Amino acid sequence: MAIKQILSQLHENFSAHYQHAHQSLPCMYYDPQWPSPCEVGDPIDNERIQWQASAQPDTNNLQQLAVALECTFPDELDEYYSTFFAGNVVAKVDGHQIELLQAWNQEDYERLQQNITGHVLMKRKLKQEETVFIGLTEQDDLLLCVKLNSGEVCLEYVGKPPHHVLAPSLAEFLQQVRF
Repeated sequence: MAIKQILSQLHENFSAHYQHAHQSLPCMYYDPQWPSPCEVGDPIDNERIQWQASAQPDTNNLQQLAVALECTFPDELDEYYSTFFAGNVVAKVDGHQIELLQAWNQEDYERLQQNITGHVLMKRKLKQEETVFIGLTEQDDLLLCVKLNSGEVCLEYVGKPPHHVLAPSLAEFLQQVRF
């Protein structure tokens, strides 16, 4: 199954789980200066806004960034970050509470690319295998990352090499996510 379909199902499942628990769509802190195409309705108490995953423009992809960094991003990683605008998805996998990072709007997508650049350059400086982060865990310094050379999803501490493979591919990893 393609990442786009898996992500679509992931967002549907997250939204259903959230609605069951909170009687609303997933919410983000509302900032009128930081609008997103995925916002739904009016702000709640001027503090939170409901959201639903919304398709990104077809022009969004990480290929120019990969060329600039002189590396190759796995196609699944490109699709993961370039398919939907959405809030982060809070879930569980392999005994870890996780937060899957998503781009909120176009400006956030561009900021994400800057952060990916910094991460890849840091890995090079440390002479470590190159990875790109896709999420956070309950530990502040433990990241979910994709290895650029293999596409495996792994855990890595900030500044350290990946130490535990969670799945052989991003597609297989996303299918393990539970709410």
